[in-house]
Amino acid sequence: MPELEKYTEANRKAWNAAMPHHRKARDDHWNRLLSDPDYVFQTDPELSILQEIGIRDKDIAHLCCNNGLELLSLKRLGARRCVGFDISDEAISDARQRAERFHLPAEFHRHSVYDIPAGFDASFDLVYITIGALTWLPDLRAFFAIASRLLKPGGDLFIYESHPFAQVLPWDVSKELGKPEIENDYFVSEALLCEGGLDYYGNADYDAPPTYEFVHTLSDILSAILANDLRLTRFLEYEHDISCGLAWIEQSGLRLPLSYILTASKAGTR
Repeated sequence: MPELEKYTEANRKAWNAAMPHHRKARDDHWNRLLSDPDYVFQTDPELSILQEIGIRDKDIAHLCCNNGLELLSLKRLGARRCVGFDISDEAISDARQRAERFHLPAEFHRHSVYDIPAGFDASFDLVYITIGALTWLPDLRAFFAIASRLLKPGGDLFIYESHPFAQVLPWDVSKELGKPEIENDYFVSEALLCEGGLDYYGNADYDAPPTYEFVHTLSDILSAILANDLRLTRFLEYEHDISCGLAWIEQSGLRLPLSYILTASKAGTR
């Protein structure tokens, strides 16, 4: 699919360019936290739901794993085999170095999620997806088809993401306290070409390659999941922001859906 490859390759280059700036802004911070053997990245409500599903002795795949912090934390929580996939060479390099530094055995593979090899099929009890994954994916049905084939029968899909509603609101990490205004469309069918940088930690000004983002409605997400042999088991909406850019909405006093947790299970029994 030439269009899909065009989008994913552009985004790979953009994330490779952004990762050195993420390292500069946050590496010391993350490494200091991980030096505590009891530290895990996940907090409630995510952590309590993951523990309810069960992490110990589970085989877990993290799609769009970025620098590995969340997957390494799942290893600390007792997961068995942990495998992360990400399109960014730089992110995978960071994840591998961090796993070695903190003696947390995990595998990290540089792949577009659309190109994950068939050798991983039916290998995982849990497919884990977190904030900032879905917006980079041009084809949700194909993505969840891959998530489904990675799962063992009876396995679980877990998503903790920014709420689709939040995309209509302005992203502005420096915005003063005020009432949110609708700024963007909710229904968008075309890829969005973006030419700003991806350093949402340090807000560095650098020569950023263009990226392509995709607006997925809630019905897009649910339909793509249900079309791929997955049964919805939980959908919870939250008013807290996990995107690093919409905390000012929380401060405005309005209670809006800014994040959600969704779980689904694959047909069959373990």
